[in-house]
Amino acid sequence: MKPELLLLAPPRHAVRAFTLIELLVVLAIIGVLAALLMPSLGRARRQAKNTHCLSNLRQLGIAVRTYAEDRESVLPKAELLPSQPVDPANPLPRIADVLGSELGIGGTNAPAARVFECPADLREHFAKEGSSYEWNIELNGRRIDETRSAQVRFVQVTDDGEQPPVIVDTNKVVAFPPVTTPLLFDYDEFHPRPPQSGKNAVFMDGHAEALDAMLR
Repeated sequence: MKPELLLLAPPRHAVRAFTLIELLVVLAIIGVLAALLMPSLGRARRQAKNTHCLSNLRQLGIAVRTYAEDRESVLPKAELLPSQPVDPANPLPRIADVLGSELGIGGTNAPAARVFECPADLREHFAKEGSSYEWNIELNGRRIDETRSAQVRFVQVTDDGEQPPVIVDTNKVVAFPPVTTPLLFDYDEFHPRPPQSGKNAVFMDGHAEALDAMLR
């Protein structure tokens, strides 16, 4: 008789599963790591939006200067709030429409029009006004790089409650230094950084940075 061959199955390695306690420990570690990373991710996201906003404003500053140079250095005239014009019978255009030709855009739905949208604009100023950025209406029709104006009349009234009010009519000079005169700035404080203003701005000299609270 031939000896029978016994086929032996290979030994099976025992598979060890996670216990409930080990699984909970792993989940707890993941939760702690996530909690540590979230503030950093939030700061990075806010910084990215701030950088994007400043880039938009720099482009708009170039567009304003190009517009003025093509029109004998005269700055645009635009409405403060296009949705609520000062004179409804004779509304001024939106700054987005005034500068549209300089930026090669035809309307707020065009992709290029997104240069007027701050990524932190959660109040939808872009949708309502055509821009997240407010045009400085004090510059309407002025000449770019105009540093001072003697055409402004100030009326000072003093009243101490006892004597009749004293009215002093004086002509004073208003300065518009290009380095500190904003052309456009955020409609709202999209970029909180207390105690300073949370607004960004592009200035007449072309640079863009945070608009300090004292300039508001």
